[in-house]
Amino acid sequence: MMRFLVSALAVLATAVHGQKTISWTEATSGVVYSMAIPAVDAAPFEVYLSITAPANITWAAIALGGCMLRSPLVIAWKNSTNVVAAPRWATEYHPPTLYNGTSVIVSKTSSVNATHWTANLLVNGGSSWYGGTVKSSGSATFGWGVSNRPLANPASVDSSIGFHNVGKGHFEIDITAARNSPSDFESIKSKW
Repeated sequence: MMRFLVSALAVLATAVHGQKTISWTEATSGVVYSMAIPAVDAAPFEVYLSITAPANITWAAIALGGCMLRSPLVIAWKNSTNVVAAPRWATEYHPPTLYNGTSVIVSKTSSVNATHWTANLLVNGGSSWYGGTVKSSGSATFGWGVSNRPLANPASVDSSIGFHNVGKGHFEIDITAARNSPSDFESIKSKW
């Protein structure tokens, strides 16, 4: 129960120069998931996603449909001094494979240092898929997974990933707090 409370309290909404993001921190690993979306009535829409993880975390993932199975996954990891990210899909509880229904662009603002790494990503095609959508307002559920096991080939977007041994689960946010006017969302994207 305490872990849930700490995680729930870690949901933060911020606004900088009118641009809004919402963040959630996974309490065990310290991985922070942040996102912003355009103010639209419904999917499809682009998703700005930022994942910041301690240096000992080899990969972190978000399930845009709330669970690992049959929803777009975005997995990010560090490779030396760079960040790599890939869209994935899983139909069973095995390492997910590359998914061509979603594209992920890694921003030049992504970084790796001695204490943590940050993946700043623009996700296209991840808010709507056969069988589901991400809500554009109100309560939205996302899934997460985190590992500290090494990747098979971290330089490659199609590297096999190991089990999420650090943890996995779900989090819920009020995605309305992440909605941005078209000009503010374009401003977020322009920083790339």
